[in-house]
Amino acid sequence: MIDNDDMLHRVDRHYLGPAGFTLPFRLRYGAVGLGTVITVAVFVVARAIVHVPLGFQSLVLIVAIGVVITAKVTKYVNADRPLRSVITAAWNDLTAPRPPKPGQTVVLRIPAAFHTARRTDAATSNEGNSTDAFAA
Repeated sequence: MIDNDDMLHRVDRHYLGPAGFTLPFRLRYGAVGLGTVITVAVFVVARAIVHVPLGFQSLVLIVAIGVVITAKVTKYVNADRPLRSVITAAWNDLTAPRPPKPGQTVVLRIPAAFHTARRTDAATSNEGNSTDAFAA
């Protein structure tokens, strides 16, 4: 049993292998499902988009790519950081506004509605016109 004071993390979420035949590595239960989904996605991309021929070497390569991608993803995914939050953080990082590169011309566009609203406010000044209830 893992010695932890948090009841949520007391559960050992690793598959060690069948009884008597332990694996030489620890395998998280969540990584099995994620790895299956990633390997199927790599297979679909390889067959449908890249047109990789179906053979033993290509299947071994597809599974190896799936294992590598799964290992990279599960390095960041755990009980405190679920997959959805990791994907959201990656998307926010990719779509965040970036500062302009040196020498890049920056164009700032001001909406036309902003210009129009400013001109009408300046033309109809409320200076000297009181709208209080006590002004009457």
